[in-house]
Amino acid sequence: MGRKALLTLFAIIGFFLGVFIYYLSKKLPIIIQQFLPIFSNLEWIFAGIIGAVVTVMVVVIWAYATS
Repeated sequence: MGRKALLTLFAIIGFFLGVFIYYLSKKLPIIIQQFLPIFSNLEWIFAGIIGAVVTVMVVVIWAYATS
């Protein structure tokens, strides 16, 4: 796979991850607040959870792609 194709592939993956995170960030806090109302004012927790999930997904994809 050429360099331009690989960069295009990562750009497309990044775009769809961004869209997914956008929709997840709109729905996840509402769902968590229903089950754990103590976290309702702690928006940083939601950002941390989403950041952790995205990071793990990127590392797993990278690990499978390079092996």
